[in-house]
Amino acid sequence: MPNQLGKDDFLKILVTQLKYQDPLNPMEDKEFIAQLAQFSTLEQMQNLSNDFSSMKALSLVGKMVYAEKRIGNSSDIITILGRVESVSLYDGNIYLRVNGQDISMDDIVTVYSDDEADVIDGG
Repeated sequence: MPNQLGKDDFLKILVTQLKYQDPLNPMEDKEFIAQLAQFSTLEQMQNLSNDFSSMKALSLVGKMVYAEKRIGNSSDIITILGRVESVSLYDGNIYLRVNGQDISMDDIVTVYSDDEADVIDGG
């Protein structure tokens, strides 16, 4: 989602508006309050989205997953099949630990049902 405006972008736009407004015709109070309310709503929506992603990751603990992980900047991809052992947060990104490796949520291709996982495990 790199092409989306975030709360920092919204705040920069608001500050720029205030900086370059006409001092003889300043922004109306109600306009300013409306923009602050929009900013607050945007921030709350982003927090909800982050919370949802965390809950989704936590629900995968113990589940069998298949992932394709790119090695550095190369076109080489390794495949990983295993159960999610834990969930970690590094630099604002969520990672799943599978077979001792940290996997980004974006690298997960398939999450298997318990029945499918039992077949894969050989049970």
